[in-house]
Amino acid sequence: MALFCRGVPRLALAAVVIAGFCLLPPEAFSRGPDLCLWRALFHLGSCPACGTLHALAAFFHGRFGDALAFNHNVLVTGPGLVALTVKDGYSLVRKSIHC
Repeated sequence: MALFCRGVPRLALAAVVIAGFCLLPPEAFSRGPDLCLWRALFHLGSCPACGTLHALAAFFHGRFGDALAFNHNVLVTGPGLVALTVKDGYSLVRKSIHC
């Protein structure tokens, strides 16, 4: 299994992130402060990543139209996160069977 940072299994981190997106509705991310570094540093209206948290939360709630409205990069990031988690889970199962 791939290690992410300081020995933290990437599968565990991905599972926690996906669970968080499944539990929290997209509207929950609107209540917090604006954390966009691009807007803070360069005073831009929006950056290419703005809306990604909302989009991923909508994606994992099955609200695909809303996800695309928040940010189109969800077409890559949502399935990519799922694929990465499945790949790491498969590797872990395969390793435990062969041990």
